[in-house]
Amino acid sequence: MPAPSPGPSMTLKQAVDFALAHNPSIVQAQAQAIAAAALLTRNRSGQLPQVAANAQSLLQRQSANNAGTFAQFGLQPTANFSQNTSQLLGTANVINFTSTLEARQAKRSYDAAVQNVRLTRQQTTLAVESGYYALVQDADLVKLANEDLAYQRTLRDIADANFRAGKVAGIDRLKAQVQLTSSQQRLASAQADVDDARQNLAQLIGAQPAQGFLLPTTVELPVLPSLDRAGLETLALSQRPEVAIAQANVDNARYANALVDAPNRPVVQLSGGWGNQTSPTANALAFDQCTLANQNLPLAVAPLNCSPGASHFYNVSLSSTWSLPLLDWGTVHAAHLSARATIDSNQANLDAARRQAVVDVDEALRRVEVQRQNLALAGANADIAKQVAQTSQVQYKVGLIGQIEVTAAQQTYLQAARDYLIAQIGYVLSAEKLKLATGSL
Repeated sequence: MPAPSPGPSMTLKQAVDFALAHNPSIVQAQAQAIAAAALLTRNRSGQLPQVAANAQSLLQRQSANNAGTFAQFGLQPTANFSQNTSQLLGTANVINFTSTLEARQAKRSYDAAVQNVRLTRQQTTLAVESGYYALVQDADLVKLANEDLAYQRTLRDIADANFRAGKVAGIDRLKAQVQLTSSQQRLASAQADVDDARQNLAQLIGAQPAQGFLLPTTVELPVLPSLDRAGLETLALSQRPEVAIAQANVDNARYANALVDAPNRPVVQLSGGWGNQTSPTANALAFDQCTLANQNLPLAVAPLNCSPGASHFYNVSLSSTWSLPLLDWGTVHAAHLSARATIDSNQANLDAARRQAVVDVDEALRRVEVQRQNLALAGANADIAKQVAQTSQVQYKVGLIGQIEVTAAQQTYLQAARDYLIAQIGYVLSAEKLKLATGSL
C-alpha cells in the first residue's frame, strides 16, 4: 500500500496545531484523562440515588402429592401457579464513607490527568517550536553556505587572473581551489542537515516524512514586556501543571489514609420499591370459590364481590451497619503507617515541584537577558565581519593581502553570521521557555 501523500506546507502555528492533534504522547495523555473521567463518573454515581426497573414472570407446575416443606404447616401447594411482578426499585447511600472518599480520590486523579494533558501539550509545543527553528537555522545555514561558495568562487577566479598576470605564485591558485572545494562540501552537508531537520519535525508532529514547512525569510523576534521576577514566580506556582499534579497526589494520599478506617464507620442505606404484582392462577381460584359461595347464599344476602383486589404494593427500608474489628492483628496500624509514608513522600515531591518551578523561572529569566545581550553583540559583530570580508576580497584582488588573510576574513564572517543566527533563534526559544517555566505556554 503506497504511503499517503503529504499535505500542503505548514507554518509554525499549523505545525503546532497538527502536533497537538496527532502527537502520540498527547493522544496517550488524553486517553488517560478519559479513563480517569470514566472512573470519576462511576465512583460519583455511588453517591447518587440508584433507580432500576424490574419485571418478573413466574410459571410453575408440580404434582399434587409434592407438598415439600409446606407439609409441616398442613398446606398443599396448588398444582399450577403463575405470578407477574413489575416494580421500580430505588437505593441511596445516606452515609457511606468509603464511596465518598473513593469519589474524592477519583476527582483528584481526574484533575491530575487533565493537568498531565496540559503539561504534555506545553512540552510538545516547545518541542515543535525547537524543531521548527532548528529547521529555520539549518535553512539559513544553507543560504550562508551558498554565499560562501560564491565568495570562494570569486577568490578562485581572482587567483587565476593574478596567476596569469604573474602577480602570485601557483600555490595561491591551488589554495583558492581547496577553499572552493571545502565550501562545496559544507554546502552539501548543510543541505543534508535541512532534510534531516525537516523529517525529524514531521515525525515529531505525527505527519508524513515528506511533509514540507513554510519558513520565514527573517526570524521574527518577540517583544517582551518588563519582567517581574516575583510576579512570574507567583504565576508559576499557581499555573505549573507539575505543581498541580503533585498537589493532587498529596490529596489522594490523604484520602487513602482516611480510607483505612472507612470500612469501620457506619453505613446507612435507604431503599424502597413500588410496583404491581398479580397471580392469574390465584385470582382464577379465588374467583371460582367466590362464585361458588354466591350460588349457595340465601336470597336475602347480597352476593360477594368476586373481582380481584388491589395489586399495587410498596416497601421502604432504612438499614444501618456498623462493624468494629475487635482483633485485626495490626493490619489497620500497618495500613496507616504505609499511608502516612506515602503522604510524606508525595508532600516532598510537591515541595520539590514548587522549588523547581521557582528555579525554572529564575533560569529562564537569566537566559532571556543573556540571549538578549548576545543578540545585540552578535548582530554588531556580523555586520562588522561582513564588511571586513568584503573589503578583504577587494584588497586580495589588487594584491594588498594574500590568500591566508582573505580566507581568514571570510571564515571570521561565517562564524559571526552563524553566531548571529544562533543568537536570534536562542532569543526566540528563551522567550518560549520562560512561558513554559511559568505554565503559560
